[in-house]
Amino acid sequence: MKVTLVLRNKKNALKLSTKSMESFIERIKTDTKNGAVARRRQQLSYDKYIEGYDSQYPSHVVYPSAEFKKDDNDNLCIKHFNGVVALTVDGLDEQEIEAVKRAAQILHYTLAAFVGPSGHEVIILVRIAKADSVTPKVPNDTPEVSKDTFEVNEEEADALCLEGHHLAVAVYQGIMPKPISKEPISVKSHFHMPLDPAPYYNPKAVALPVSGKPMPVDPSLAMDCGDGSDAHSYLTTTDQQNSPHDPMDKTSQEVSRNAQRLMDFLNAHYQFRYNTIMGYTEYKDNSYQYMDWTPVDDRTLKGMTMKVRLGGIDARDNDVRRYVQSNMIRLYNPIGDYLWDQYNKWDGKDHIRKLARTVPTNNPYWEDWFYTWFLGMVRQWQVSSLAKYGNQAVPLLISEQGWNKTTFCEQLLPPELRFGYTGNLQMGDKRQVLQQMAQMLLINLDEFNQISPQTQQGFLKNIITLSSVKIKRPYGRHVEDFPRRASFIATTNQADVLADPSGSRRFLGVELTGPINVSTPPNYEQLYAQAMRALHQHEPYYFGPEATQQIIESNRRFSVRSAAELFFLDYFEPVNSEADGKWMTASAILAYLKDEVGISLLKPVSVVTFGRKLSGIKGLTKRETKSSSEYLVKQKAH
Repeated sequence: MKVTLVLRNKKNALKLSTKSMESFIERIKTDTKNGAVARRRQQLSYDKYIEGYDSQYPSHVVYPSAEFKKDDNDNLCIKHFNGVVALTVDGLDEQEIEAVKRAAQILHYTLAAFVGPSGHEVIILVRIAKADSVTPKVPNDTPEVSKDTFEVNEEEADALCLEGHHLAVAVYQGIMPKPISKEPISVKSHFHMPLDPAPYYNPKAVALPVSGKPMPVDPSLAMDCGDGSDAHSYLTTTDQQNSPHDPMDKTSQEVSRNAQRLMDFLNAHYQFRYNTIMGYTEYKDNSYQYMDWTPVDDRTLKGMTMKVRLGGIDARDNDVRRYVQSNMIRLYNPIGDYLWDQYNKWDGKDHIRKLARTVPTNNPYWEDWFYTWFLGMVRQWQVSSLAKYGNQAVPLLISEQGWNKTTFCEQLLPPELRFGYTGNLQMGDKRQVLQQMAQMLLINLDEFNQISPQTQQGFLKNIITLSSVKIKRPYGRHVEDFPRRASFIATTNQADVLADPSGSRRFLGVELTGPINVSTPPNYEQLYAQAMRALHQHEPYYFGPEATQQIIESNRRFSVRSAAELFFLDYFEPVNSEADGKWMTASAILAYLKDEVGISLLKPVSVVTFGRKLSGIKGLTKRETKSSSEYLVKQKAH
C-alpha cells in the first residue's frame, strides 16, 4: 500500500512521489529541515491569505486512498486503489486531540490516526473493502502489487470511497467527542502534509466491508451522530435485495446488525485494551473521568450486559464476553510502552549507581554489581522465548530486621509497573512459581534463609537460569511456552544462607552496615532512560569471568557449612607444600572424621557432596588422580 505525495511548484508543474504507509508514518513524525509544516500552521493561525501563502510556498499534498501516476498532460490517474478513506475531526485543543486519537484506536478498522496539517484536527485513516471481496483483488499482470490494493477503475473507486466514508462516519461518530467533518469525498480526497511526533499506526487493521447497496433504515437502530443525522442510514448490506424472501438471510442480517449495535454501544461507553503481559482485557468506563484501567472480571461483564440491555440491545453475557475477550480489542504492552516512553530522555548522570549507594555496605563491588544486574532486569523484560539465557544474578541483601530491605526492593519498580512486583512466592507450588516468572517483573525472595538447601540446590538453581517457562493456562488444553520476564532479588536476616557452593556465583551477597535510605523515591524516568541507553549501546548486562570470580570469593562468608565441613576445619588445615602435609581423598578424610567424632555427630553426607564442600574451601589445594580427587591437608594436633 502506497500513499501519493503531490507537489505543484510555483510554475504549477506537478511533481509526484509515493511512499509506503510505514514510510509515510515515519515521515510525519518530524518536520522538514526548513520547518514547512510549522510555518504553514502559523500562517493558518492568522486565518487569512492561506491560498496566497500556498502559492508562494508550495507544500506536499497527501492522497491516501490510492497510488497515482501522471499521464502525458500531468493529470493524476489512479494506478492502484488502497482501500482507505480519511475521516477528519477538527476544531480540537490538545486534550481533545489525544482523546480522539485514543478513541480511534478502539476500533480495529483504524489504519492510522495522527494530528493533521493545522495542528487542530485529527485525521483517521480507515480501511475499507468490497463486502463481497474482503480479500483485495490484485491484477494478474502486476504480481508485485501489494495485497492491500484493489483492481478498480476511478469511477468504482470514487463510489467505494463515498460509501465507505459514510459507513465509517456511522461507525466512528458514536465514540468521538466532536462531530466528524462533512466534506466532498472521492478517491482524490487529500490533505496537506501533517505533523505528529506520535502517530498511531496499526498495519493489521481490518477492512470495513462496503457493499454499494443501501440498507433500509430500521428506526430502532438509529444512532445520533452528533449533528442530528441518522448514522445507520449509511449502513449497507450485500445480499438483502437479492434474496428478500430468504429467512436465513434475514436472520443473518439481524444477527449482524445486533452485533454491530453491541460493539458500537460498548465502544461508546467504555475503552478496552488487552494487556499482553497479564493476559486479560482491561477497561475504563467513560462515565468516570479519573478511572484507572481495571481488569474485566465476571462481575464487570454482567454489569456491562445490563447496561447494553437497558440501552435497548438484545444481548446476553456471552455476547458481551465474546467481543470483550476477542482479538478485536487493541493490544497493550505496559512494559514496552513504559520503557520506550523513557527512550532518549537520559540526562547523562549515573542514576543507577546513585540508587545503589542508598544501600550502605562495605562491599566495594556493590555499585557495579547492582548496575549490571539492573541492566539485566530491564533486558529480561524485553526478551522473547527464543532467548538462550535469563537474568541469572540475584542481589541478596543481608541485615537485621527493620532496615528497609523489602521497601527498597519494591521501590525498584515505578508505579506504572508496580503490578509486576511480588514478595509472596511459594516455592513449594512449582506451577505458581513458573506462572509468576512469566507475568511478574521482579520477584523478591523474602526471608531467603527459609528456603531449604535442597530447594536452593535444585529447583531454585534451575529456574534462575531459565529464559522461558512452559505452563498450561487455567482451563487450557496444552502446555505453552512463555518468555520469562521476572528477575529475582532476595532479602534475609541471616548471613550463612548460601547452601549450594556451585550456585553461589548467581547471588550478589551484600551485608548492610545500616538501614537503607528509602525516604526519597528514585527518579524512575532517569533510571530507566539510563538503562535503555546503556542497553542500546550494548553495555554488558551479565557478569564476565573476572566479576564472577569476585562474586564467588565474596560469597564464601555467606555459605552454609555442614557439620562435616566444620569438623574438617577443626581437625585439618590446608597447606601449600607436601613437606607440610599429605594428599588425602575425600572418602579418607570423611572416614577419619567419623572415627574421631563419631557417626552420630555427623549428619548423613555422601562422599561426593563432601568432596564438593572441600573444593569450595579457600586455600585447599586439589589434584586429580586416575581414580579420584585428592586434597593437600595437614592434621591439627589434638
